[in-house]
Amino acid sequence: MKAIITLAALLVSTAALANDIDPNGFEKEAFISSASRADVKRDLQIAQANGELSMGERGMKVIDEPSTKTRAQVAAEARNSKHVYGEASVE
Repeated sequence: MKAIITLAALLVSTAALANDIDPNGFEKEAFISSASRADVKRDLQIAQANGELSMGERGMKVIDEPSTKTRAQVAAEARNSKHVYGEASVE
């Protein structure tokens, strides 16, 4: 009888530990910033002014100018293109 109770307790405790979200305790560690909010904002403005911010997966900048092509022209170019779109591919 004791063996059955011990086995049941062991199985229940194992299941409880298997569902632990943070087994290493990373959530309990506090993040301490080395820069103030003002420092981060200043660094962001400097990087934006110098054009150092990358946009997208491959570091390409966003194009802000309006397109002069028709929808059909863009669709035809996309069908004939050899470029890979979506997730960045390893080359």
